[in-house]
Amino acid sequence: MLTKKLFTFVFVLVSALMAPLAVCRADGASLSQAYVWERNMDVFVAGEMDADNLIVKVSNQTAEITDGGFLSDKDVTVRATVLLDISTSMPPEARADIKAYIDAMIERIAKNEQFKIVTFGERLTVLQDFTSDRYDLAGAAAKIEFNGQQSRIYDAIYNTIPKVQPIEDKPCYYRTIVITDGIDDTASGVTKEELYLKLQADAYPVDVVAVSGSKQTEPEKELSALTRMSGGRYVNLYPESDIPELSSSLASGGVFWLRAVLPSALLDGSTRQVDISDGVNSVQFDMKVSVFDAPSAETAEPPAAPEITAAPKPTVSPVEYEPESTESITSVFGDYTLVVFIGAGVLLIILIAVIIAVAVTRGKKKKRTSEYSAPNEIVSGGGNYYEKTEFVGEADFSGAQFTIKLSNPDNPGKNWILPINGELVIGRAEYCAIRLDDKSVSREQCKIAAQGAGLIVVHLSRTNKTFLNGVNITGSSPLQSGCTLKFGRESLHIDYIQSLGAPAHPREPEKSPGGSKTESIF
Repeated sequence: MLTKKLFTFVFVLVSALMAPLAVCRADGASLSQAYVWERNMDVFVAGEMDADNLIVKVSNQTAEITDGGFLSDKDVTVRATVLLDISTSMPPEARADIKAYIDAMIERIAKNEQFKIVTFGERLTVLQDFTSDRYDLAGAAAKIEFNGQQSRIYDAIYNTIPKVQPIEDKPCYYRTIVITDGIDDTASGVTKEELYLKLQADAYPVDVVAVSGSKQTEPEKELSALTRMSGGRYVNLYPESDIPELSSSLASGGVFWLRAVLPSALLDGSTRQVDISDGVNSVQFDMKVSVFDAPSAETAEPPAAPEITAAPKPTVSPVEYEPESTESITSVFGDYTLVVFIGAGVLLIILIAVIIAVAVTRGKKKKRTSEYSAPNEIVSGGGNYYEKTEFVGEADFSGAQFTIKLSNPDNPGKNWILPINGELVIGRAEYCAIRLDDKSVSREQCKIAAQGAGLIVVHLSRTNKTFLNGVNITGSSPLQSGCTLKFGRESLHIDYIQSLGAPAHPREPEKSPGGSKTESIF
């Protein structure tokens, strides 16, 4: 049990230290999304960046910038998943405004933007896949009905996050717009914490339209936390809202994009630190790069003064896209990441050493227990036959009323000679005079006690039965030489009972000068 708990502690500790969290440190701009494919890296930053003064460094090596600019200026495709809560908890007085809000979004959709309309209650329903066709989107919006019974917000967001990747080598920016009142009925499935970890690891923005029956004085707590965690935006939709203005507030025009070619020497599948700066604003994050073999004639050092030009076609055959190469993560430990991980490694080694020591100690103890059921033993007998006779604890035969010898019928070499000073407890507990290490025996199964001129056996267990010569005893019963006690899978045979005054540990009964035996056996 102790070993299992230690393993669990190590697993939790290592998981907590190793789990990558996408944390962006920025000044005037913040990371919104980033992914790597082949030799290229597409980065999307919420905020303004000066394209003429951009410098991108990966692990302190300068990366070549091939293109960049705002999404609307560069005609970068934007894919937005519109996720609508249709549960019965949605305020009835705001439902008409919700449909009007979606219609306004469709009406003002940009030429480079695509919507995917999905409704959710206790299940997800895709009304329309990604498209920029207003007619198809309007037809899908007309099918919206608020007939869901429950609302599973976190599960719906988690399971509709698309795979972030370029489309035919062209950049694509992804986001989710969730329209909900914030009431979540999740009893199973994806938890809030699991969603937060995914949003951090993937650097995926979630914008929230918080629906309410009246204007909110302050943002809804859980939904507001969702936007902070993902780098999204928060708006409140209520019956008196200005629908056109509200629909324009979540536009993606303020996102800056850049594409850079990573140095060939860094394309080894490891996690690299990325620094982007224009002299005023800066963004720093960690990203796992892809594994890519560049031609041998190509040098690993990129040009010293990169210029923003048209993106060149790749000169090497592409490799299959792997989801892992698109992860954008940042260590929460910043410049102390190496020190923290070294410390975690040392701690892990110490814990493993403790586990091994505990396992070895317990193995030795178990081996000793299997060989001996008591710490003190003697070997008696004659000729070529030896039997193991055991004593539990410090056996004191002085003043004993009786001496009893018991043996295990299933193991003839296993027998005990013990004094009866008051009572002798038999069971599985370590303090028992006769300890039987078997789970079919109770911790205190029974006891042997002196009563008058003889001995009795008293049943103690509340769960396991005690049998004397095959008869179940529930109270007490006289005990004589030759009797057999049985409990669970264990049996004990009473070899002899010796009364007060006889030798405490006889092998053969002594004879008197007249030839008669002097012991009294019951």
